[in-house]
Amino acid sequence: AFTFSTEYWPIPEKVYEAFPGFHGVELPLVFVGLMTFILIMSSVTMVLAVEAGHRMDKKGVVKWMLWTIIGGFAFLGCQAWEWSHFISGTDTATIGDVVVNGIWKENYEIFGANLNFNQYGPPAFAALFFFITGFHGFHVFSGVVLNVIIFFNAATGLYERRGHYEMVEKVGLYWHFVDLVWVFVFTFFYLI
Repeated sequence: AFTFSTEYWPIPEKVYEAFPGFHGVELPLVFVGLMTFILIMSSVTMVLAVEAGHRMDKKGVVKWMLWTIIGGFAFLGCQAWEWSHFISGTDTATIGDVVVNGIWKENYEIFGANLNFNQYGPPAFAALFFFITGFHGFHVFSGVVLNVIIFFNAATGLYERRGHYEMVEKVGLYWHFVDLVWVFVFTFFYLI
């Protein structure tokens, strides 16, 4: 509802159309879709690690935990690129820029963003975007740290000596929660 209640809210297709290495090419939401795919695939690798733990397969747990960690770092790298791109420059058309009295303006041009001044009008968009994605990113980073700890514990045989891989499953639940939260962030923040 907030998106449609203010003329200063950016048009999602214009803000989120950047992709690393494709300067000037319009690819609406492709990069964010890739980020989502990476995070969901890391959830799949976590499921495989948990399943390997149930089978007491140390090598399988270590392998799939490593892939989960790589996925987490890849997502965080993508988020860092997205943040730096938004801070240094991106397309920033707002609804107020392209709509006059409910009619789309013809021949509008989108210029690069510069967060040294507030091109969004009220700071609601930038504050909300950086808070939500930053808070989620912090939890992804925390999950990666936990996954690294579990990875080393599994690699050194700690869980094999205990006779169970319960901690892999517990950390897996946290990782799935972080992934689920991203699905909601993606849906309600990027798409709507």
